Amino acid sequence: MKRSFPTTTFAVLGLMMSVAGTAAADHSERNPNVTEVNPGDTVKVARIPDNIYLRTQDDPDDLIWDRLPVYRTGLTTAPPVHPSVMLRFDPTDMEAKHLYFQVAKSKDRFYIRLRWKDASEDRSTTVDQFRDGVAVQYAIAGPETSYMMGSGPDNPVNIWYWRSDQEQIENLAAGGFGSTTHLPEQTVTGASEYFPEEIAQDSEWHVVMSRLIDEDGEHQVDLSRDTIPVVFALWEGHHNERDGNKKVTHNWIMLDNSDSQ
Repeated sequence: MKRSFPTTTFAVLGLMMSVAGTAAADHSERNPNVTEVNPGDTVKVARIPDNIYLRTQDDPDDLIWDRLPVYRTGLTTAPPVHPSVMLRFDPTDMEAKHLYFQVAKSKDRFYIRLRWKDASEDRSTTVDQFRDGVAVQYAIAGPETSYMMGSGPDNPVNIWYWRSDQEQIENLAAGGFGSTTHLPEQTVTGASEYFPEEIAQDSEWHVVMSRLIDEDGEHQVDLSRDTIPVVFALWEGHHNERDGNKKVTHNWIMLDNSDSQ
């Protein structure tokens, strides 16, 4: 049975398919103010009041994020789909990586904020070093689309990809493995910040991506529709993750984007 989490009212400034279900997550970070989300669950997109603005368009540390619902989901190793990935695929890596996310919209813009613990700030790629990254993938059609990069050219996905060596968010489309393409319309913006802590394992990346709701262009997700299927992917450079070697959500999470409360 799918769960649907109710709308959270807030005052802002006065207002491998979960690896066959065997992945073991570390719950030492459990927080009663964070809602656990599994693939197949539905979460509500929060509404930012018309008179509230972020300090800058994609500020990852704005106070507004303290007023919005926080969700957490587990990402596990993506199955290898290419021989080069198989060479570095670790079938014993069953531990889920926690990704915290928030989704919100104003009257004209859609936002998603992601944060995760990362012991090192990896910003470059060399022969034996790899950058950090995170991606949000949307089904352009419905949840019948394969969450593994889409179901062919007639049923593609839209991907927003952040990489730590640049602030620009790449707006991509894919219709299956090996088909990822930069879209002509680079309409997604973003910003990030790394927060180091004395205990390295408590350090975090915070990333915000956003786009105007009303945007034209082929293969761009329709952010005005009531339900939006979404999955996430994460790369940690110090774990030698790159390309297809990544952690992912193993099936769609449904965003309730309707205006009903």
